[in-house]
Amino acid sequence: MGYKMKTSISKLLGMNAELSTYDVPVFEKNLPKKILGTANIDRTIYVDKRLSEKDKKDVVEHEKMHINQFKSGEVSYDSKNIYYRKTPFSPIQKILRDSIQEGAHNLPWEASIYKKTGVFPDKIKKNGI
Repeated sequence: MGYKMKTSISKLLGMNAELSTYDVPVFEKNLPKKILGTANIDRTIYVDKRLSEKDKKDVVEHEKMHINQFKSGEVSYDSKNIYYRKTPFSPIQKILRDSIQEGAHNLPWEASIYKKTGVFPDKIKKNGI
């Protein structure tokens, strides 16, 4: 007689199976205040698990666009800097992470995504957070 798991592997790992794809897994976590989601350089996404399902979907759509920016070479980062280029042939700009507010609408890599999606973080309410 075999053992039957009462939950799926994705739930055990904290993954959202509906929003994940084979190459971009989405993990649900308690994120700090004002952070709805993050796209990581390893092509994973963290989304705040306290958001509604619709808001999670909107946040993941936004973060997947950052993943595409990573893939295209438009944006990259390390622990101290963000590297940005407007076009594939423009020079890379090195921006100190401490000198900016990450996720701000006026950052060029954020502004281009907000323009495409029309979804802004201030329209998404964190449930009591």
